[in-house]
Amino acid sequence: MQIPSTPSFHAARARPRSPHLWVVASALVLFTVPAWAQGSSPEPPSQQIEVRAESLVPRDAKTLGDLTEAVALFQRLKALAPQAELRFRALTRLDRSKADRLQIQVLAPGGRIDVPLDELSRFAFDPAWRALPPQTLVRSKLRDGEVAWRSDVRTPGLPPNIRRLGDLRLQCKLDWGTPLARRGLTPTGTTLSSLASLCETRFTGSLNSQFADRPVLAIDLVHGQRRERLSYFFLHGAGDNTPTRVISSALDWAHDLKDHMHRLPLADKSWPDDTLLELTFIDPSALPLAEGLP
Repeated sequence: MQIPSTPSFHAARARPRSPHLWVVASALVLFTVPAWAQGSSPEPPSQQIEVRAESLVPRDAKTLGDLTEAVALFQRLKALAPQAELRFRALTRLDRSKADRLQIQVLAPGGRIDVPLDELSRFAFDPAWRALPPQTLVRSKLRDGEVAWRSDVRTPGLPPNIRRLGDLRLQCKLDWGTPLARRGLTPTGTTLSSLASLCETRFTGSLNSQFADRPVLAIDLVHGQRRERLSYFFLHGAGDNTPTRVISSALDWAHDLKDHMHRLPLADKSWPDDTLLELTFIDPSALPLAEGLP
């Protein structure tokens, strides 16, 4: 019996290929051709999706209802400051180096609205906000308790170091007659109107503190020929005693701005509303340089 010899490599290459192999090879080539070479339709453009995650850290905030109350009270008591304009002010309470992180936003239902601050850290009430729910937050990016919220009432046209006493009387009423400067402090049976009237009493604790635009050295009251310099008791929280310090713990008392802080004799009716305050600011360039210790 003759045993067929094993075909050599060259003989195998010379053997005719089955037509079925051509079909399989063609299918493999077609399968491996990229989609762009097959003339397929291009993929739809990619879409960017923005995902916002809220921080669990509570942020310092007021509501549009708080601001609206202040605007309404400002209009009602406008006789104290007939020519004045109203702004709102956000100050750092504990660390002024964080001033660039105040970043006020209105958290409207349709999205966040950035609120620009001027060089005095103030912003104006936008009439369009009246269409938003009163519980809408006006929020800083600083932690809760790190912002002092204040009204700012000024008669335009005055020099930067001159303030009008009637403006500041109204400013005090807005701060304490609305929830602006209070952190949940409303004594039982006390209305907002009666809180505002505290500005007219001789109770000079934390309830009528003001903050100058710059560190203040002295304040003079001027009306006609009458001039009087306030004692240091009215500056930098020097008049604080134990009761007022207890109260200030519940208020937006700006501990880091004590050099800006001052109080006024708002209850002294011998000084009319058109009395002018001349503020002497501390000039940093005039301070003596500290010398090295021996």
